[in-house]
Amino acid sequence: MGTKYNFACPGCGYIAEWVSGQRDFGEMAVVRTVICEDCKAVVDVLIGQYGQDGLTGDPDYDKSLNLCPKCEGTRLYSWSSKHPCPKCDDKMLKDDTFGEMLWD
Repeated sequence: MGTKYNFACPGCGYIAEWVSGQRDFGEMAVVRTVICEDCKAVVDVLIGQYGQDGLTGDPDYDKSLNLCPKCEGTRLYSWSSKHPCPKCDDKMLKDDTFGEMLWD
């Protein structure tokens, strides 16, 4: 079971809503938190299935891999453990006021 959180930037107020903050997986989906350079957002992108990264052999599923869920952009960069804000580069912090979301 995966977990998602909100992350907030104290510098500019940007909020990344319900992202894992790292590579994560549920029962079926495997995701990684990235910065999309196309829309300047922190998002979880689908990177695999059943705990494995990469193509699955299912063309319908595979066409969603490594695409930004907000803009379908492909200029994606790993969100480092320093959690930089895509808007101002300040360090984003986990916002515990919303708790966590468990997902499969």
